[in-house]
Parts: sequence; C-alpha cells; structure tokens
Amino acid sequence: MVILSCTSQTGEQSSSNEANPVEATTQGKEEQELPSLKYTIEQATEEDFSKAAAKHITGFSMGKYEARKVNGVINLKINGEWKPIEAFTDTLLNTDDPDIREYKYLGQNKDLNKYLVAGSFYEDYQTYLVDMTTGEVAATTWTEPVVSPDKKHLANISIPTVMEPSPNGIQVWNVVEQGEGKGIEKYLEIEQQDWEPFEMRWESSQAIIMKVIPMEKYELLQGEPKQKDFAYLRLIVK
Repeated sequence: MVILSCTSQTGEQSSSNEANPVEATTQGKEEQELPSLKYTIEQATEEDFSKAAAKHITGFSMGKYEARKVNGVINLKINGEWKPIEAFTDTLLNTDDPDIREYKYLGQNKDLNKYLVAGSFYEDYQTYLVDMTTGEVAATTWTEPVVSPDKKHLANISIPTVMEPSPNGIQVWNVVEQGEGKGIEKYLEIEQQDWEPFEMRWESSQAIIMKVIPMEKYELLQGEPKQKDFAYLRLIVK
C-alpha cells in the first residue's frame, strides 16, 4: 500500500478511498477532520496519463511581434500599443549574485486575454499571467499553467527539486468573468513533502493526472529517475 499525503492551503482534508490506497491529508487550522469540499486524490495509472497526454489542449502560443526586450525590459502590446513592463527587468545577468533576475516571454492565450512571462532567479522560477488590456499581473504561478479542456481552469505543478524552501505540489486556478474581461483566481494549492510532481495532464475538465515520485525515493535517486520509478495520481477538482 502506498501512503501519500498532501497539505492544502484550502484548510480542508481530502477524502480517501479503500479501492484507491492513496491517502491525502491536509493540515488546516479548523477543519482537519472534514472531507475536502474542493478536491479528492486517488491512484491512477501510466495508461491513464498516456491517454490524457494524447489529448490536444490549446495553451499559450507564441507569435511574431507580440513581445520584445528593450534594454533588458520586456515590452508587451497592451491595448495594441507597446508598453514596457518595468517589473520584468533583467538584472545582474552573467553573475553569481543571488539577486540575479531574467525574464522571458512565453506566449499568449487570446481566450484568456493573457500573456505568459517566465522569471528565472538564483534559486527560483515563476511565471506570470499578464492582462493584455491593462498590463497588470493577474496571477503568479509556480510554473507554466495548463488550460483545462473547458477553459474554466488552469493548473500547474512545482519544479522537481529537493531544495528548500521551494514549493512542492500543484496549484489550480479558476477563470472568472471580470467586467468585460477574464480574471484568474486561485482555487486551491496543495503543498506537501510526500511526493514530487514531474508532469501533469488534464484528463477532463475536472480531473488531472499527475506523474509523481514518492519524495523518499526521489531523494535516493539524486534527481535521475527512470520510468519504473514513477507513480500516478488523479486529482479531481470539485
């Protein structure tokens, strides 16, 4: 029996199922004994992951003349006009300074009306969803988010690493109507130290298949896993 646990910032406990021996627990302040109202986690298979990976999902695409970098600052077309996004300014490149920052444009999603920008730091990595109308950062995610088939959710995992205090888990976001545009709101965030996520795929508009390795095994493998080392989890968003 494989026992895996997770800590969610929703402050709720996910339910377990004897037929799927994956126990996901949370450590909320007040509702530790209640079933999660937002998600459940169960075991999945490599075949489940392969089937989910074969499905085509439109994400963020990169085209010409959408972004440019001027004097180390990313410029984006906001309302059709070029605008420097000063928050995305490269600093201390080609040095060992811990304050080093480098930003890269990753693409856009017109349905969401959002650009995607990545930030690489000394011991960290983040991505940013930037509103194409206002130029404001709508959400900051651990890694590149993947759009659900119904385009109502985004999800992203953390970067595989044993370095602390790096996050370890998965984030799920809601796409919400916001005036004439769309906003991005965090729905749930699961942080835990029992399994290391490597990949994720949307199986359906409510289910995600994650390719993971138990943390103890990952540390022993020194970051070089083989296919036989992976396990698979299904996260069902309610």
